[in-house]
Amino acid sequence: MSVTKYFVWVYTAVKKLALLGPLIFLCFEMKAQSSLEAAQLKTLRGAIIPFATAVQKDSLILVCFWATTSDISITELNAINAKYEKWKEGLSFKLMAVSIDEGNTVSRVRGLVNTNEWKFDVYTDIKGDLRNALNSTNLPQAMIIKKNKVIYQQSGYEPGTEDYLFQKMRAIAGGKL
Repeated sequence: MSVTKYFVWVYTAVKKLALLGPLIFLCFEMKAQSSLEAAQLKTLRGAIIPFATAVQKDSLILVCFWATTSDISITELNAINAKYEKWKEGLSFKLMAVSIDEGNTVSRVRGLVNTNEWKFDVYTDIKGDLRNALNSTNLPQAMIIKKNKVIYQQSGYEPGTEDYLFQKMRAIAGGKL
């Protein structure tokens, strides 16, 4: 193969990839979005619902993944709970505490929620659908979602980081992020 033919072949191949690349990305984006909307969650009353039913598409959503065996997760949710009513006065958003408990520990979720008197919605990610759709790997992990896209996420908890989450939500709601 001559040098000229080789460069023409490379140029053609790159051009085809440039045209197909966005299409391939769009397919992956659509699959991720549909898996997010279809993720199955269990309410504290035992009803199984898709994520899309639990949220409004254009609303601001704070998803906090936690487990009954993670003391730091519970500490974070208690800190958020203490400020939740005030946050709701200043900002329209939905808070979803999503337990990743499985097996025997699932039965502890409802009791722990009642003991801590959490004022927000609590769900169990029964098959790990939501956690997988959002690529959540740590506990505690908080994600701010708008229009089915993760806009911000943070892992771990230290006292005061709940205030930072609220600041981020306000910035996102105000169009600053």
